[in-house]
Amino acid sequence: MDAGVDIFDCSQRRFWEPEFDGSDLNFAGWVKKVSGTATMTVGSVGLSADMMESFAAQGGTNPKSLEELERRFSRGDFDLVAVGRALLSDPAWVEKIHENRTSELMTFQPAHLATLS
Repeated sequence: MDAGVDIFDCSQRRFWEPEFDGSDLNFAGWVKKVSGTATMTVGSVGLSADMMESFAAQGGTNPKSLEELERRFSRGDFDLVAVGRALLSDPAWVEKIHENRTSELMTFQPAHLATLS
């Protein structure tokens, strides 16, 4: 077996933000393009605000459409997607997305992090 990287975990605050002017590729998209290695994107997936904004918001962070994520994934920008806070607030998030029950997605509240301890 050869040693090396199997996949790069490319975390950024907002997966939808481009890494450089003149291209809409995000961090994972550029790493894949430059390295030819599989990448995983993560960063506010399924949510309308990043982590810092979530804590500043009084009403939490609302669910957000996954259309942009789907567009980039279909285009081949990255190979996997990681989901964090949306799953912490709503353990059935994947099932709801799979069954197109997006109206049932829960709002992320910073207080939900306290239930992990």
